[in-house]
Amino acid sequence: MIKNIGIIGGTGNMGSCFRNAFENLGLNIQVSDINSKDKEDHIIENSDWIILTVPINETLKVFKNIKNKIKKNQIFSDFTSVKSILANDINNCNFEFISCHPLFGPLNNLKGQNIVTIPIVSKEKHPLIIEVFEKIGLKITELKSFKEHDEYMSLIQGMTHFSHVCFTTAMKKLNPDLDKIMEICSPIYQSNISFSSRITGGDENLYTNIIMDNPLNKEVIELYLETAKELFEKIKIDDHESFKKNFVENRKYLKNHLNKMINQSDFLVNKMAEFKSSLEDKKRT
Repeated sequence: MIKNIGIIGGTGNMGSCFRNAFENLGLNIQVSDINSKDKEDHIIENSDWIILTVPINETLKVFKNIKNKIKKNQIFSDFTSVKSILANDINNCNFEFISCHPLFGPLNNLKGQNIVTIPIVSKEKHPLIIEVFEKIGLKITELKSFKEHDEYMSLIQGMTHFSHVCFTTAMKKLNPDLDKIMEICSPIYQSNISFSSRITGGDENLYTNIIMDNPLNKEVIELYLETAKELFEKIKIDDHESFKKNFVENRKYLKNHLNKMINQSDFLVNKMAEFKSSLEDKKRT
C-alpha cells in the first residue's frame, strides 16, 4: 500500500498540484525544494513513493544525486516532460521505477486529465501507483520506452508549442489593434489566439526546455517548416487546385477521427462563445 509520498520539487506548480490531490486521498505527503534540500534525505528515507518534479534542466542532476539513495522496496517516478535526458542513467536501478508525464498544467481538479506512464523497472508497487492515479481521476496511457514518449511529444508538444510561438511572434510583428481583433474574432478564431496566449502566458523556462531539449523536435519542426514552405509556394502561384487537393488528402488522413474532432471543437467553440457573452454582460452591468 502507498501511504507516504515524497515530492522533490514539491512546492512548484506541478508539485503543489499533485500534493493537494494526494492529500485529498488522505495520503501523507512530504515535500522539498531548492530552498529545503536538507529535507531530501529524510524524504527518501521515509517515503513509499518518491516523485521528482523539478525543472527539465535540473532533472538529470537531481536524479543523479538521489539515485543511489533510493531503496529496493521503494518506487520512484520522475514527472519530466522530456525523457531522453535520463536515458543514459536509468540502467542498473535497484528500485522500482515508473516514469510519468502529466499532460496538463497545474489544476485544482485533475479528473479526466491525461498522464503517461513508462515502466522502467516494474514490480509489485506499480499497480499501487496506478490505483492512486485512478483515484484522483487521471486517464492513464502506458508507453513502452523513453524513445516512444519523446517521439509522440515532438508532435504533441514540440511542433504544437512551436506553432503557437510562431503565431504570436508574427502577430507581434504585424502589431494589429488587439482590442479590435478580439472584437471582430468569432469564437473559433478567438480560441486560437487564446491557446497561443496560454502558451505565451506560461513559464518561459518550461516551454523553452520543452521545445529545445527534446532532440527529436529539430527533425519534426524542420518538417513543419518545409511543409509550410511547400504550401506557401502553392499560394504564391495561385495554385488553387493543388491547395484544395491537399485539403482533401488531409481529410482522408483524419477520416477515422474527423467527426469526433469536429464535435469536440464545436463544444470548445460554443464554450468560448458563452465565455465571450458573459464578459459582454458584465461590461453592461
